Formats: sequence, C-alpha cells, structure tokens
Amino acid sequence: MGDEIRRREETRMGSRVFRHQALAAGLAGLALGGCGGGAPPERHAVPVQVEPAERSRSAGELRYSATFRPYAQVDLMFKVNGYIDEILQVRGADGLLRNVQDGDFVRRGTVLAKVRPNEYRDRLADAQASLTQARADYERATRMYENSTIAKAEYDGAFARAQSSQARYDQAAEALKDCSLQAPMDGTVIRRSVEIGSLVSPGVTSFVVADIRAVKAVVGVPDVALAAIRMGDSLRVDTEAIPGRALRGLVTRIAPSADPNSRIFEVECTIPNPDGRLKIGMIAALHVAEQTERTEVTLVPLKAIVRAKDDPKGYAVFVVETAGEKHIARMQPVQLGGVVGNSVVVTDGLQGGEHVVVTGATLVADQQEVHIVP
Repeated sequence: MGDEIRRREETRMGSRVFRHQALAAGLAGLALGGCGGGAPPERHAVPVQVEPAERSRSAGELRYSATFRPYAQVDLMFKVNGYIDEILQVRGADGLLRNVQDGDFVRRGTVLAKVRPNEYRDRLADAQASLTQARADYERATRMYENSTIAKAEYDGAFARAQSSQARYDQAAEALKDCSLQAPMDGTVIRRSVEIGSLVSPGVTSFVVADIRAVKAVVGVPDVALAAIRMGDSLRVDTEAIPGRALRGLVTRIAPSADPNSRIFEVECTIPNPDGRLKIGMIAALHVAEQTERTEVTLVPLKAIVRAKDDPKGYAVFVVETAGEKHIARMQPVQLGGVVGNSVVVTDGLQGGEHVVVTGATLVADQQEVHIVP
C-alpha cells in the first residue's frame, strides 16, 4: 500500500513540496517490519511524526519560481526560395571578420543574410519589358479610342493588360527586395539556422532576434495570491546564477484568465538588463509581499502535503485524531495558497490547531492507526 500511495503523490506543485518527505525513509523499515506475516498494513500502527497546523496573522513573503524570457523576440524567415549567398560579417574578439552568430548585437535594418538574387533579377527584367510594351500599347489605344478608330472593348483590353503588367512588375520588384533578410529591431541574435549555400524557403526560420536590454520574469500565481499583485508593483527578484545582485522588476502584465488545466495566472515582471548578464532561460525567484490587509491564515509544513484520494489534481493532509488509546490518521482534503518558507498556506480544509502528519505520510492510509514518535 505504501507504494500505491507513493505513486499518487506525483504532483504539479514541483519537487519542493515533496522533497521533505524523504525523511520518511528512516521510518519505512519500522512500518514494514510491523507488517510481517502477511497481515494487512491497516492493522498495524505506522510510526509518524506530527506537527500542529498553525494560525498566523502574517503570511510573510511569498516566493515564486520564475523563468527569464526576452522582452521581445522575433523569428525571421525569408519570403522567397533560394540559396543563401551572403551572411552578415562582423568582427570577432580576435579582430577577424566572421559570420554573425548567436550573441551578436545587430541594429534595426541591418541585412543579416541574402538569397542568391540572379533568378529574381531576371524575373524583374522580364516584368519590366512586359510593362514597357503594355504601356506603349495602352497609350496607342488611348489615342485611337479618342479618335474613334477602335472600339471601347479594345481600349479596355489594352488598359487591363497595362494594369496586369504593372502588378507583375511590382511583385517581381518585391521578390527581389525580399532576397535580403533585415533585422526588424535593435536586438541580439539568439539563433542563426543558415550557412552559405543553405536552401531556404518561406515559413522556415533563419534567424531569431530578441531584445534583451530588458527581460521578463514569468511566473505562475494561484488565484488566492493574485490579489497581492498589482500592475506597476515593484518586486524583488533574485537568481542563483548571479548571487548577491539585488534586482527589482516592474509588474507589466497579469493574465486576464487562468490556464484551464493548472488554474494558474501568468504574471510578467520586467527587469532592466543593460549589461546583458541576465540570460534567457535562467531560473529566478520572485518575492511578493503579503497583502496590507492581514487576515489569519493556516500554515502547515510543505512535507505534510499529499495527493487527495479521490481527486488526482487535489491535495490533502493526514489529520491525527484520538480514539480511546489509539491515534487514527484521517485524510483531509485541503485547498492551498502561497508558499511561505518551508510552509504552505491552507485556504480551506483546516481550522488551525489540528495535528498533521509531517513524516511518514507516504506510508499512511486513510483511517489507519498510527504511532506518534518524537
């Protein structure tokens, strides 16, 4: 039964909620030893440690895990087919010219790469010749129509051919222009996917350029904690990748709706990054102060949380109750709020003061007798 319960404890809260439950391993031998002779584990008291669910008027500072994303990012694709004939040359740290690569800064309008233009130049020349002929025919038809020497239908035909030739010329000129791929903004090359001689086609990304002069710390926040965050709030951000550096970010986006699966709201916090030390994909911690209006909350240790029995997406704790001389563990479904240090806020399901199993919860079943150990 211990294995069955352990499998149900796979949870979207992440490893932080359940890593404390490794402490239960020290009690596993005692629990299993009492189950010898084939007797059902429910008939034997499982050794557990308990702690009271605490009532507090200060939820403290909530801490959420965030990921850095670029302030803006664009996937660049050619609009035409062809072979890469040229790639932007930049001077490297050794002073030698090389192809632009990941990490290089480029200015808006800079040509990053070119497709071999010969075919498109020929198409433009053909379109130019056709347009010149069509215009001449139209001018002649106009004079003849004014002199009533041709019918209106013939004049209309000449006009239509001139218009069609102009459209083909414009398309050919645009295609020749599209042989060059330009940076749409000042930014850093995040990825280059082409080499000289590569065959490109519309819809295939050749470069990714991002503006990382500022980055966005993106975090998922549950609805119960969303009221503590407002647009324009300045929040503290830190990352283990750059220890000791104090960062502040501005809340610039709060998702108007929750993710339908996780019920989590995405929040973006924009952080200046003038020196480029904050890299895309870094993990950071976003600190959210408690609400000004403090209300009493119930806190339980993170290691007390298990998966609910009848709800694969829900959570529960084991509350230990006294029945005569026995201690019985009852599974109690709970609703969770934010994490506070090594504890989590319980918004529904506990009143405070209940004794919950904190070590040995993975070995306990609902309504099972337990033995409380120090």
